[in-house]
Amino acid sequence: MKPQIGDKIRVKATKTRGVIESLDGQRIRVRLDIGSLEAFTEAEVTNYSLAARKAWQNMPKRCVGRPKGTTTTDRISVTLRIDRELWEAFRRAEARGDIDDRTGTINEWIAENLRELGD
Repeated sequence: MKPQIGDKIRVKATKTRGVIESLDGQRIRVRLDIGSLEAFTEAEVTNYSLAARKAWQNMPKRCVGRPKGTTTTDRISVTLRIDRELWEAFRRAEARGDIDDRTGTINEWIAENLRELGD
């Protein structure tokens, strides 16, 4: 697979991100997030979009998360939007060792509040 215009990349040397604007033979012209337009070889960048296309081609029906049957508990993946300050406070508590199991702690907190609601 080859890179395509619009692919999101990261320059390996500088960690700068950008988007491919054009393909000129062996060089890739990239509009960097800092605004400049520069040329790189494929080896000089990490192409996130290309990696995603390859993964999709190899496993198009793969679900998100771990494959079924790899855990002993029945869980689902959930995406939540949490206020930044609240999440940072949670992470600080985790770093202090007040929270040792992120999933277990959140499950426990939700269960406690559901019991209070009578569910």
